[in-house]
Amino acid sequence: MVTSVKSLLIHSDVDRIYLLTEDDDFPFLLPERVQTINVSNQKFFPADGPNMKSSYTYLAMMRAALAHVFPELDTILSLDVDTIIDGDISKVWDLPLGDDYYFAASKEEHRSYAELLYTNMGVTLFNLKKLRDGKADEVIDVLNRRRYTWVEQDVFNYLCQGRILEMPSSYNVNTWTENTDDKRILHYAGFSNWQEFPAYLKYQGIPFADIRRAV
Repeated sequence: MVTSVKSLLIHSDVDRIYLLTEDDDFPFLLPERVQTINVSNQKFFPADGPNMKSSYTYLAMMRAALAHVFPELDTILSLDVDTIIDGDISKVWDLPLGDDYYFAASKEEHRSYAELLYTNMGVTLFNLKKLRDGKADEVIDVLNRRRYTWVEQDVFNYLCQGRILEMPSSYNVNTWTENTDDKRILHYAGFSNWQEFPAYLKYQGIPFADIRRAV
């Protein structure tokens, strides 16, 4: 997570980075721009909910509640902790959300999955303002009624059909998305040893005090 944050600080011009955590204490001193939010007392997913008993915890499902966690924001870029930003992503904010719910890269092998456009939501640009029209509450309600294999990712894909926009795969480079030479966000989902990857090592050892915005 910390290495991911370092790479994000270098390759984006965001005013604030939020880390959702399960504790008030964080074992690293973070820059002022990085804020931790303890969601251990969240009220969206009861302890006996069907997806709370899966291999995921409520923290993994908090993506479904971002519209309520951040009521002051209209847009947010949600990143899994197993991502490294390895190129300028400032233009991601120029993606035209319009009246749609989110941008995410499609899973190439699942393009016809259940006749739906199926996206990997490890990197997602959310239209929080639009989700507050009731869709965010609907996603949370469905998650509390039935268990899903990929939890909130499944539910977002099912409930938002026709209002999902395809993000360029350069913002979610992994084994599932369309191959591209423009690799801006690397997603290490499925890889257990990040140390084997040069992009990880490039950012891991940089002290926060030495981080400068790339030009």
